[in-house]
Amino acid sequence: MADTMRAFYVEADHEPRPGYKMSERELTTGRALRGNQIWRNIRGSVVDRPIPTYSDDQVLIKVGAAGICGTDAHLLKKDADGYSMYDGHSKYPIITGHEFAGEIVAVGKNVKKLKVGDLVSVESMHWCGECDACRRGMFNQCKDLEEPGLTYDGGFAEYAAVKAKYCYPLNAIMDYYGGDKMTAFELGAMIEPTGVAYNGLFVRGGGIRPGGHVAVFGAGPIGLAAISLMKTAGAAKLIAFESVPERVELAKACGADYVYDPTSFKSPDEQAELLMDLTNGAGISLFAECAGATKFTYPVMGKALAIGGKTVQIGHTVGITPVDIFNWQWNAATISGSNGQSGQGIYPDVIALMASGRIDMRKMCTGRFNLEDIEEGMKITAGKVLVSTSYPRLNK
Repeated sequence: MADTMRAFYVEADHEPRPGYKMSERELTTGRALRGNQIWRNIRGSVVDRPIPTYSDDQVLIKVGAAGICGTDAHLLKKDADGYSMYDGHSKYPIITGHEFAGEIVAVGKNVKKLKVGDLVSVESMHWCGECDACRRGMFNQCKDLEEPGLTYDGGFAEYAAVKAKYCYPLNAIMDYYGGDKMTAFELGAMIEPTGVAYNGLFVRGGGIRPGGHVAVFGAGPIGLAAISLMKTAGAAKLIAFESVPERVELAKACGADYVYDPTSFKSPDEQAELLMDLTNGAGISLFAECAGATKFTYPVMGKALAIGGKTVQIGHTVGITPVDIFNWQWNAATISGSNGQSGQGIYPDVIALMASGRIDMRKMCTGRFNLEDIEEGMKITAGKVLVSTSYPRLNK
């Protein structure tokens, strides 16, 4: 094995905005809780980096495939003052990429349940296991959360070192697809966004009874995963709202029975009436808000709830959203917040669905790029783009 590898390496200048008061943790760890308040002149490129060393409780993974998340592209965008537009926690310099899978090529001496040759997918929410949230089983709300590709080196590289407890075997997926490693790597790289949807729909939201009607706002990767999962779960009518033409077609491919452009409606009442008509007056059993456009979606959802209906907030939103809570109270309905995909058996369940052919998230793949061409892949805004050193280079 060589000493160096190719990796997408992101750097930035540590220049807190005037007036921004850094927390004690930010001061001691160098990690920003709000990246857009601290990191300036952010830039990234594919360069040579040392192959990572691994500790006694880690494994070394040869990355087979990695997914480009909207976060990966967004954190490279700058505002008028040159600050990163990404508002989440982050630390630079770093190798980005938090959705990835690969093959274990070395294991630390304390690793017992994984071995060289295992194919694994890596959980992106690296919980501490010791804070109050973790001790309550709420790993996605960990107070000392770390994330590969955001707070330490991630998967846009030839190799990555990860603690074994965050790795989940993909051998069953490979076996289902006749020993095809690349298919296992690709599906493994899409477990993270699928797991985010699964967490919201089933763990936080409680799912549906087969025969219930489901509406999904937003057909990005998480919305597409929600559509696929709800189709498998037995949704009677599955309705999606999406305005981008490419995403409309992807929503149909993933199982949506109806897809409408939300901008085509004159009012929330008109949109809600459509949902009531499509469900013969029964209303929607579960709303999956994957768009983060809450000022526009909640007025619709409130008027199209089924009795006992569920609303799951998965898409990230900012600002204040006025909500007429009476509609939820009167219908004995619920609103659940959801974030992340760790714990609760989410990864094993998603892997089992993939390893039985119940869902095939390759349907949402819109591009495959060699790691050297990753910046071209980041320009695609519909579906899921995958990166791998195994894919052919673009013709320059």
